Amino acid sequence: MALITLSPVFIGIVIIYFLVILGIGYYGYKTTKDEEDFLVAGRNIGPVVGGATLSASQMSAGTLVGTFGIHYLLGFGFIWIWPGLWAGWIVSLLLVAPQMRRFGRVTVPDFIAVRYGDDGANGDYARAIGAFLIVLAYTVYLSAQVTAGGLIFQSLLGLAPEIGMFLMVMTAVVYTAIGGMRASMLTDFMQAVVMAAGVLVAIPLSLHFIGGLGTINALFQSFEPSFVGNSLSTSEVVGFMAAFGFSIAAAPYEITRIYSMRDEKTVRQAIGITLIFQTIIGTSVALLGVSMRVLFPQLSTPDLASVIMSLNVLGPVLGALMICAVFSAILSTVDSVMIVSGAGLAHDIYGKLINPEANERQKLWANRLSVGVLGLIPFVLALNSGLLGGLVQLIVVLQASMMGGMFFIPLVLGLHWKRANTIGGIAGMVVGFSTVVAWHIGTNIYPVIPKSISSVITDPVIPGVVMSFLTLVIASYATGKPSKKTLEPFFDVTATDGGQEDQEH
Repeated sequence: MALITLSPVFIGIVIIYFLVILGIGYYGYKTTKDEEDFLVAGRNIGPVVGGATLSASQMSAGTLVGTFGIHYLLGFGFIWIWPGLWAGWIVSLLLVAPQMRRFGRVTVPDFIAVRYGDDGANGDYARAIGAFLIVLAYTVYLSAQVTAGGLIFQSLLGLAPEIGMFLMVMTAVVYTAIGGMRASMLTDFMQAVVMAAGVLVAIPLSLHFIGGLGTINALFQSFEPSFVGNSLSTSEVVGFMAAFGFSIAAAPYEITRIYSMRDEKTVRQAIGITLIFQTIIGTSVALLGVSMRVLFPQLSTPDLASVIMSLNVLGPVLGALMICAVFSAILSTVDSVMIVSGAGLAHDIYGKLINPEANERQKLWANRLSVGVLGLIPFVLALNSGLLGGLVQLIVVLQASMMGGMFFIPLVLGLHWKRANTIGGIAGMVVGFSTVVAWHIGTNIYPVIPKSISSVITDPVIPGVVMSFLTLVIASYATGKPSKKTLEPFFDVTATDGGQEDQEH
C-alpha cells in the first residue's frame, strides 16, 4: 500500500498539538519563579496528574516507536517486558518512592550527597559522581528519542533524518527550558491521555482491515508460529524484564517527579494510576505491532511501523491523533530527562560545587542553559546510533541497564541498610555502571565474552546489579561505619549507630 498524501486536516491537528505544547511551556515560564519551581513544580502535583506523568515519562519512544517495532519484528513474545517493569514499580512503591518523597529534596544526587556524605567534602564528591553518571546514561537515552523523532519527520515530510532529529530536539528544548517541571508535568498529563486514546482507537480499525484476531493467528501459524507464541528465549525475556524492572525502581527522572507530588499518599496513588495507564497502552501496542506485520510485512525498519499505521490505516483525524501520540511518547520523556540531566549540571555541579553563593535567578538560568546544552549533545550521538544498538528499543534497553546497574543497589540499600557507607555507595555506583558498559561492549561491539555466557546472561543489567551489590556490601564491611549525620535523615539512629568520628564526640 502506497503512502497517502497528508491531508490539511491531518497537518492542522499536528500543528495544533505542537502549539498547545509550546503554549504550556509559556505558561510554565510565567509561573516559574525560582529553581525549586523549575525542578519540582512547587511540590503540589496531585495523584491523577502525577500518575499520568509517571506513565508519560516512562513510556517514551521506546514504547510507541521501539516496542511497537519489536512487536512488529518478533510478535507477541515481547509483551513479557511489562511484568518486569510493573515489578519495578511495585518495588519502588514499597522500598523507594515514599521514602524519597519523605526525604523531599530536588534530585537523586541530593540523596547521594546526604546518604553517602562521608567523602571528606560534605557529600560534594559523591554528588558530582552521581550527577556525572546520570548525564552519561541519559545522553544515551535521549539519543533514542532523537532517533525516533528523525524517523517520524522523514516518514511524514520526506526530510532527511538529521533534520527531523534537530526539529524534535529544538521543540523539546524550547518548551522545557522555558517552562521547567510545571510545563513538563502538564504536557505529560496531556500526552498520557493522547497516548492512551491514540492506541485504543487504533485497535478496532487495524483489526477491521486485517479481518480480526483469528486472521492474525491463522496467518502467523502458517509461516511463523513464534509470532503468536514466544519468539524470545527465556533468558532474553528475563534480561529485558530485569533491565526495565531494576531501572524503573531507581530512575532519576521518575524520582524527580515523585519529589514534585504533595505527599507520600499521593505518590502511592500515582503509582497505582500509572500501572493502569501502562496496562492499557502495553496491551494495545502489542496488538497493533503484530497487526502491522500482517498489513505491511516488508517495512525497511520495524521502527517505522507505528508511523506507517498512522498514515495508511487510521485516516486523517485518527492518524493525526496517533502521530501526536507518538510525538507525545517522545517529548514527554525528552523533557523529563533533560530536566534531570540539566539539574545534574546546574543544581548539583554548578549550584552546589562551583558557585554555592549563586542567587535564585542565576540558578534558574543555569538550569535553562543546561537543558539547552544537554538537549543538543544526543543529536550528535544519534547520528552514530549503531554504537548503541541501532533500533530505538535496543538503545532504550541499554540506558535502562545503565540506570539499574548503577543506582538500584545504592538507592535501596542506602534507604534500608544502616551499614551502607560512603565508600560502598560510591563504589557500588561506579562498578555497577562500568560493568554494564563493559558487558555491552564485550557482547555487542567487540564480542569477547563467550557466547556460552552471553546467551544465558542476555542483558548487562544482571551482572551490573550483582557487581554493584557485592561491591557495596564488601566495601561497606571492609571500611568504617557511616556517620550519624548520613543516617539520621533516613533511620531512627541509636547510640550504637554511626562511625568512630561520631562516637568520639
